[in-house]
Amino acid sequence: MGASDFSKLPHIGESLRRKEDYRFLTGAGNYTDDINLANMTHAVFVRSPHAHANIKRIDKTAALAAPGVIAILDGPDVVDAKINGLPCGWLITDTSGQPMKEPPHPILANGKVRYVGDHVAMVVAETLEQALNAAEMVEVDYDVLPAVVDVRDAKGGTALHAEAPDNHCYNWAIGDKAAVEAAFAGAAHVTKLDLINNRLVPNPMEPRVAIGSYSRASDEYTLYVSNQNPHVERLL
Repeated sequence: MGASDFSKLPHIGESLRRKEDYRFLTGAGNYTDDINLANMTHAVFVRSPHAHANIKRIDKTAALAAPGVIAILDGPDVVDAKINGLPCGWLITDTSGQPMKEPPHPILANGKVRYVGDHVAMVVAETLEQALNAAEMVEVDYDVLPAVVDVRDAKGGTALHAEAPDNHCYNWAIGDKAAVEAAFAGAAHVTKLDLINNRLVPNPMEPRVAIGSYSRASDEYTLYVSNQNPHVERLL
C-alpha cells in the first residue's frame, strides 16, 4: 500500500474526539463514589511503608475501640477464613517448557510484606472518615529486611519468595533463535547497545474500587467495580 493509498482511508490523520469524555469531565458521569447503598460500610487498608519486612506484631486494640469500627482483618484472619489469594492473570511458560514460578499472593500480607503499599490490614467502619481514622490507629511492628531497588541487582539480592530464591520468575523468548543467531553471525557489522525502558503506570481519574451488595430475596451478589475487565471479574 503506497502513501497515496493511506489518504483514502477514513480518519487517518484526524484528531478524533472521544464520545464518553464530556460527561466525566463535567461531573455528569457515574463513578463508584456516586453509588450509595443502604447500610453501606467502608473499608480502608493499612499499607506497609517498607519494601521488604517481616511482620512481628499487629495491634488492633485501639483501632477496634474507635468510633464506627465494625471489624479489622489481617493476614491470619484471611488464612483462618480460607480465603484464596490473588492469582496471576497471565501465566507464562518459560523457554524450558516449565510454568512460571507463581508464589502465593494473599489479599492481606501474612507474616511478611514484599513491596511498599502491601496490604497489611483492612479496617471496616460505618463511614469512610471513621475507617481512615481507625486505620491510622493500627500499630504494626516490622522487622525491616534488605530490599532491592534496581532490577540489575535482583539476582544477587535477598529473595522475596522462597519459590524463587534467585528472584527470577521465568525466562521468556519469542521468534526463531537459530535464524537470529545466523543473521548476526553472517552480518558485516554488529552493534551492541543497552536500552533503558521507563516503568510506566496508568493513572485513572478514579482509582480501583469495589462495592459489593447482597440481596437476601434473590440470594445474589451485585458487584460494582472500576475495572476494564468485567468478564474476568465474573470468573473470580
